[in-house]
Amino acid sequence: MLRGNKLIGRLGFLGCLGFLGCLGFLTCLVSCSPRVATSFWRIGTEADSLRPGYAVLYEGTKMRHCYPVTEWTDSPDVDTYHQLHHHGVAVESEQMAYRIYFDRKHTIDPYCKRTPQLELAQSYWYPNDSLLRAGYGDDILRVSGTVGVGSVKYWNGQKMVHIEPVAERSQRIVRQTRNEAVIEVAVRGWQVEGKSVDMTVQYTMHAGHRDMRCDVYLSQPVKGLCTGVQMIPAKGGDFQRSTFNLQPENGVLLHSWGTDWPVNDSVKYAKETVGLGVFIPAAYAGNLVQDKQNNLCLLKGTHAHFYLTCVGATKENHPAATSAEEWFAFLCRWAKRLR
Repeated sequence: MLRGNKLIGRLGFLGCLGFLGCLGFLTCLVSCSPRVATSFWRIGTEADSLRPGYAVLYEGTKMRHCYPVTEWTDSPDVDTYHQLHHHGVAVESEQMAYRIYFDRKHTIDPYCKRTPQLELAQSYWYPNDSLLRAGYGDDILRVSGTVGVGSVKYWNGQKMVHIEPVAERSQRIVRQTRNEAVIEVAVRGWQVEGKSVDMTVQYTMHAGHRDMRCDVYLSQPVKGLCTGVQMIPAKGGDFQRSTFNLQPENGVLLHSWGTDWPVNDSVKYAKETVGLGVFIPAAYAGNLVQDKQNNLCLLKGTHAHFYLTCVGATKENHPAATSAEEWFAFLCRWAKRLR
């Protein structure tokens, strides 16, 4: 009996060690898992099935043979927009995801998380019905031809226009670690203001953040370079719900709040209430301008940086704001921490 007790004791001890080892493994697994991620998928054919990472992806009922890429450079004559699943490079944290259209627009489009988690490896920007029932997020904003949130555009003296004509466009994933991801959009040979300009725009996202930092690098100064936030809705927007001339002590804060259909399908999708924000530090902030769809700020110098953020007031389970007043207060606190 004594031997049995000793044996049971030893087994219990070994079992405890095994349990602790398993717990340690799981803890390590959780602590080592990525908290930011990138997504960049080129559409191919079934013949690409031998490529590394090949997958069959869906946009609604559209089935696509896709493979991951880390960069792509091409002339503007190539329809890069329609040759990429979710139309451009994307980045996400647990809080928010953003994609950048790979065409003349270069527009940033936000995807909101209902619960904090990484999702693009499962939804690929287009969650199906089962994922939506499981609590996944979705696209929340119809950006159309606007500045979206924090896209880099050009002010021609009367209105915002896209970055064109150019000789070449590129997008790439610069780097991805557990806590930080950087994606890049660049143009070469942009014909603007009587000169040829090369421009590189890098977006950096950190774990636990809903915002991104944007760094703009120019080969020559461009007087009309700008960024900003769109009106919501983009058509028939109400400037009473958007303010473009707020200037905290350390820079310029642009914001927008409103409700609109996120996509053209008004049967399957409900309207979303969205808040947008862009902060430009004083050293890089020029004049404030606006057109019928956008609140904008001109950018100064050959290198400038600014920050962008977003909230899905009706999509998130625990949103940062549920009214225009709360969103403005949130943005003021956010902007004071930035440099």
